[in-house]
Amino acid sequence: MEGPTRRPGLHVHREGSGPPLVLLPGLGTTLAEFQAIVPHLARRYDVLAVDLPGQGRSPALPPSVRPDIAALTDAVEQELDQRGVTVPHVLGVSLGGRVGLELARRQRARSVVAISPTGPLSPPERAFQAAMLVGARAGFSALAPAADPLLRWTVPRTAALVLLRARGWHTPAGEAAALVRGFAEAPDFWRLLRHAIVPEATIDYRGIGCPVRIAQGSHDVLALSQAARLAALIPGARFHLLPFAGHSAIADVPQRVIGLVDDAADAAGHP
Repeated sequence: MEGPTRRPGLHVHREGSGPPLVLLPGLGTTLAEFQAIVPHLARRYDVLAVDLPGQGRSPALPPSVRPDIAALTDAVEQELDQRGVTVPHVLGVSLGGRVGLELARRQRARSVVAISPTGPLSPPERAFQAAMLVGARAGFSALAPAADPLLRWTVPRTAALVLLRARGWHTPAGEAAALVRGFAEAPDFWRLLRHAIVPEATIDYRGIGCPVRIAQGSHDVLALSQAARLAALIPGARFHLLPFAGHSAIADVPQRVIGLVDDAADAAGHP
């Protein structure tokens, strides 16, 4: 029975069969983030790719609700409950990685792979990161109207995606255009930046008991050192550096990311 406080559902693409695997994108991006790996993962997982609240085709949280990590995780949990998914494996990128770790802290994840998750930074580092994201929003907003024809060409596609991907030329033109439009049009971008990215309250992750893999691309110009610092706070977490990959490493090194998901899932064993 639906409770009286249930919010509108999140936008989810679901395919495949096997143990459930939830995919969570980063700030300003959508489930198009995972386009390169969903067909492969769906061969052995029940894949649920989710647009976070206020991004892509998911509605924003109500104005009265601050969209911080806790509230975003609440929304994802509610969606999983409605779909009968109890304790899935999780793959998250950036902000999605941090939400995945919060799911694990709440004992709602069997394993977590977090790519460049948001985490502890010094105030100057956080200011730099926020400025880069603001600049990306402005740049992608200007580019969005011409994204489809312009990003068919390799050089502008690579240049446009430099903040997110080290090998932008590997990204198909349609996926690149979708990423640009998603970042430019995310309706709750500014609230998410203010409440889920800029503040940093170090959370006690010592209660996480599932396998955790935290990875960061060697050419990540956005995450700085936060992923490695976050890995040090989680018992048993393994940190992986992904060579020749950027902040959003999925399309740069898809097989490496798939390998991390399988490794974490294997470590979790059968439920």
